Amino acid sequence: MALTLSACGSDDKEEKPKADQSAQRADPGGQDGRAKQETQAERPDDTKVIATLKGPKGIVLDITSVTRSSGGFVTLNGNLKNTADEKFYDTQVWSGPELNVIRGAGGSSLGGATLVDEKEKKRYYTLRDTEDRPLATTGIPVIEEKSEQKVYIQFPAPPKSTTQVALQIPTFQSVALTLTDG
Repeated sequence: MALTLSACGSDDKEEKPKADQSAQRADPGGQDGRAKQETQAERPDDTKVIATLKGPKGIVLDITSVTRSSGGFVTLNGNLKNTADEKFYDTQVWSGPELNVIRGAGGSSLGGATLVDEKEKKRYYTLRDTEDRPLATTGIPVIEEKSEQKVYIQFPAPPKSTTQVALQIPTFQSVALTLTDG
């Protein structure tokens, strides 16, 4: 039995001229920063509320965008607020009933959210990574009084023909949303 190893490469370390490196740092988007401007323009406006879900004891979720991407998923962005004068502790139910999601999130998350396509009679659950962590905001054990935090949830995308869905999160009222293409 014979074993042969070969490798290609060189120990020569060719450095870029310092002028090129500083130019790249100064203009990371290249082409006069156009890529940087486009990225900023693509970000959702987190001040424009398109829907509001009311939860228990002064908890409110303002939805600021619901965008279908070409990658086959829907991203929901919003602001979770506690309008009450006391801390809110009952966030664990938002993770949903699946133990794998609760374990994967390491506690409370928005992983129990679902999108419902009533026309096609289908329910879309929050996406998860390979370790069962929900692709949603996690680490929400307590919501401080009179506080606000940005949140997100990702779902598989319904068919292109579906433009209306209902968002359901345990303990919140359901709300109808219109999907936009990103």
